[in-house]
Amino acid sequence: MTTVDIRPFEEPDAATIARLSTTVQWPSLTDAAVVTEVCSAPGSVAYVALAGDRLVGWAQAVGDGVLQSHLSFLAVHPDHRRRGIGRLLLVATFQATGTLRMDLVTDAAAAGFYERFAHKPMAGYRLYPGA
Repeated sequence: MTTVDIRPFEEPDAATIARLSTTVQWPSLTDAAVVTEVCSAPGSVAYVALAGDRLVGWAQAVGDGVLQSHLSFLAVHPDHRRRGIGRLLLVATFQATGTLRMDLVTDAAAAGFYERFAHKPMAGYRLYPGA
């Protein structure tokens, strides 16, 4: 098995993350410029997972640096799932926020992954402007 390295996002990663977002069907992140803005926004932390020289996953969160953060994105390429990469990305990203707790929104398909962490289930909503 190839060693996986976790490191902070760098701007050249954006194009590969955009391609990964296409693979995992996240249409809002298929533009490298948008990925760069998301990963470098104030309060944002982002990490990538590399298997050899191939980017196989990434995570991004936003936090206040004290109490609260929100995991906005966590994706692992389908060919590299169930190898602990998602866990490594989540832990690195959570630690980098410097917060005591992290909220997230997920679909039912990924709930089992997040339930393995110490957690408190809560209801959530995704709001849009003008709705």
